[in-house]
Amino acid sequence: MNKIPLDKETILNATEEVIRRFGPEKANISDVAKSLNVSHAALYRYYNGKTALWDAVTERWLNRMSAASISILKEDTPADIKLFRLLEDFAEGKRLSAIDDPEMFANYIKVAHSSVEVIRKSVEEGIDRIKESIAQGISEGIFFYGISLSSGESRIFCNRCFYQPQHL
Repeated sequence: MNKIPLDKETILNATEEVIRRFGPEKANISDVAKSLNVSHAALYRYYNGKTALWDAVTERWLNRMSAASISILKEDTPADIKLFRLLEDFAEGKRLSAIDDPEMFANYIKVAHSSVEVIRKSVEEGIDRIKESIAQGISEGIFFYGISLSSGESRIFCNRCFYQPQHL
């Protein structure tokens, strides 16, 4: 095999392509290696196996999905509108990804069942964004102190099927 210079980004891109082509159930490290024209052993220099690689792909996919919510937090809008837009983005982002990118969404569901840490990190980041919006609302007088910052967790719970698909 002709060896090409590898980096994590190249491997992640190839892995996404392989998952989209074969689906998360059939895709494997050998397919990724073939698509890069390298041996599968070359991939182990970057990832300790299929689970680590699939987790990294899922984490990157979730990070891309959360980019809009980060932008929403930076907007100069009242907290109630910001909170509404965050919740809408959380739900719509997952729903649309299931429609527009079904193989990667299926991979996300598979990883959610096997690698809770990747999903937990994404959920915690979402909760933190909601808490930030609630804190802004309290300081603006839109929300009252009776609304606990932990109510961010309850709002995430409402969207739980999108964050933790094993609860469908």
